[in-house]
Amino acid sequence: MTEAAAALQLAYHVGRSRLGRRRLALATGLSEMAARVELERLRDRGLIRIERAGVELTDAGSAHFAPMLEPIRGICELALTSLRLGLVALAAQVRAEERSAAWILRDRAVRGGASGLLLLAWDDAGWRFAHDGEPVSRRNARDAAAIEYAFADPQDEDRLVIAFGSTLPQASLGLWHVLADFAPMP
Repeated sequence: MTEAAAALQLAYHVGRSRLGRRRLALATGLSEMAARVELERLRDRGLIRIERAGVELTDAGSAHFAPMLEPIRGICELALTSLRLGLVALAAQVRAEERSAAWILRDRAVRGGASGLLLLAWDDAGWRFAHDGEPVSRRNARDAAAIEYAFADPQDEDRLVIAFGSTLPQASLGLWHVLADFAPMP
């Protein structure tokens, strides 16, 4: 069973720190009601515990989500200039190959709420656009430097998924719709 983007996103944040429902809603961009409903689904499946001190993954939840979240090496907001496709850019470094073409991933991000998406691939020459292999530094050296600073330890064949939106929640929702595509199939 493939996990919904909301479930993956919540599991990622819960696995990093113990947060309550409101903080999870803020961190994910989900409404409080959507976060609550998804958390209840995860609790009913025995994957999380909801306690007064916050939400945490159960042992079963950690085992279930580990293969899906392990490829995500890091997520952070980026300040880009000419490569920007929205006011906010949220990027994830992923240690896996995409199973879909860049345009399909872009469409998935837009359906998820993002205003646009860039997919980059790392090789010995640096970050390149995944669809045509052009080095990012050729298009904009300043943005390439910002990306390399934020993601300082790329490995061969890493991917960088950058989702854009008018707000951080929009970019976040679009990003997680795409990250679900990178999750290994169980």
